[in-house]
Amino acid sequence: MKRIAILIDLELSNKSGGHVKFWEKICESLVQDNLKIKIDVFFLGKVKKKIKFNNFINFKIKKPILSSKILRIIGIDADFTDLFPVNLYLFFELKKYDLIHTTDQLFSMSKTAKLASLIWKIPLTTSYHTDTSSYTKYYIVKIFSYLPSFLSSIFIQKIKLHQKISENQKLKIQKYFHFCEKVMINFKSLSEEFSKIKKNNKIINLERGINKEVFRKIKINKDHFYKKFNIPQKNKVLFFCGRIHELKGANFLAKIHKNLIEKGLSVTTILSGEDIHGDKCKKIGGHGLIITDYLNQDEVANLMNICDLFVFPSLYETGPQVVMEAKSCGALCIVSPKGGGRKISHNFDGIIINKYIVSEWVKVIYNLLKEKKKISKIKNNLQKYNTSSSWRDIFFNVFYKNWKKVLNS
Repeated sequence: MKRIAILIDLELSNKSGGHVKFWEKICESLVQDNLKIKIDVFFLGKVKKKIKFNNFINFKIKKPILSSKILRIIGIDADFTDLFPVNLYLFFELKKYDLIHTTDQLFSMSKTAKLASLIWKIPLTTSYHTDTSSYTKYYIVKIFSYLPSFLSSIFIQKIKLHQKISENQKLKIQKYFHFCEKVMINFKSLSEEFSKIKKNNKIINLERGINKEVFRKIKINKDHFYKKFNIPQKNKVLFFCGRIHELKGANFLAKIHKNLIEKGLSVTTILSGEDIHGDKCKKIGGHGLIITDYLNQDEVANLMNICDLFVFPSLYETGPQVVMEAKSCGALCIVSPKGGGRKISHNFDGIIINKYIVSEWVKVIYNLLKEKKKISKIKNNLQKYNTSSSWRDIFFNVFYKNWKKVLNS
């Protein structure tokens, strides 16, 4: 039986982001399957251990050699990865596999996998899950904002260090793609971020799945939820789910909420997820803005069903999972072009707002909430034309099928 290593250079925890959850959900969808391959999924964690998921899938937790957690002191609060160039322990462990699959192209596990592929002659495939170069640009600007202004003037405004490092990362990712036998990437990300790469047989369109048993349109007793969150019955409800962080647009949404209140709209805005900038959001948004900790997926689905609008202003998304899940629940999504807009057709199954200006979003949301016919039309389209795949379908149609081609070539 062939053995495949899937390398996820991020910490596995209940606070993990969409990249980790992607693979957790893939594995959950395969619990009852009798696979013809053995899969070991490598994550980072505080303690080294092995978790048997089923007879065909194991989770292998590795301690990072140099955790990016050390960067928290300079304001970098991204998910933890391993910054060490190469992990020699992992390098020798990978020798026993028939195929290696990486899920990033820049950090320790992916570099180690490339070396192992080169030395041990093991085929390497990769998938693109996170717009790392855009995050890098954001964090470099943030770091310089803490330093004397003349340094920011030199390195950010004149030299444009943040842009140069970001572009250099994109070049490294492209070189990594070139080395691999198969590359799984969403075609929209490919055309917008790596336009020089031409589509060919090695480039596979990567979509995300949903759990259709949970994220679906159902009838909900709104009174229960209004009481639970102390929401006045007359209020419109805006819902956001994801990391409560400036990068995801949480602070931006708090400003929208405040402006809608000032315009006289009775509105409650609920933000649910890992609370990084929740206090800032409360300070900005004021009355009627609610921060919740993690909700289970059933509670999230219920809120997606009852909300008037699902507002997700994130600017950097390769495959916005929550937008797909919200659409499956019949929620009308308001998104930015390169965030949730990757999964929205404007005015057909959601609304894309091109200008990232609070006043523009306030105007669109305020007017939309008064256009019952338009809302009804979009919601009908969501019911008729929502064709998202299941996680199991994604595994077999995107990964398993193409891994077999590589292994049999």
